[in-house]
Amino acid sequence: MNNIIGKTALVSGAALLTALSSSALAKDDDNNAAPPAIFQAVIDCKETSDPAQRLACYDEKVASLADAQESRQLVIADREQIKEARRGLFGFSLPKIRLFGGGSDKQDKEERIKELQTTITSARQFGYGKWILTLKEGGRWQQTDSIRLNTAPRSGDPITIKTGAIGSYLAKISGQRAIRVKRIE
Repeated sequence: MNNIIGKTALVSGAALLTALSSSALAKDDDNNAAPPAIFQAVIDCKETSDPAQRLACYDEKVASLADAQESRQLVIADREQIKEARRGLFGFSLPKIRLFGGGSDKQDKEERIKELQTTITSARQFGYGKWILTLKEGGRWQQTDSIRLNTAPRSGDPITIKTGAIGSYLAKISGQRAIRVKRIE
């Protein structure tokens, strides 16, 4: 009996992770699409009344889940991984799917990134005093206005990028006046 409970707990954990990944990829509406068939098959096992048959069902379906994950047909991500992905994608226009912050529920709105505080890893000037900035996360941002900075940005300088009006972004480097920027990579 303990073996059945242990395997059921393992299956429940795998099912929870799969649920997080499927709900994270759901479209931006209140009527989420049905979970993937491979996940629904695991859920359906709980309806089996005989404990031995239920365990056999779970074993079979969990093996299918593991195979799908190994072959990359199913991606499982926890909240922290999704948060890190959102941070790395800050500034890009993305499809309205919950993984990227396009969901309509209250929790998703609270988790959206509206500001990025990080460090500049490189800065180079282009055009008429404008800058291209590479950040610690790997993103590259280009200055879009003609504001001149008092001090040239350097590697190691702190930068804060905030969401502005109508899809624009404002960057403050080392406490200087904000400049308008856009994400280019």
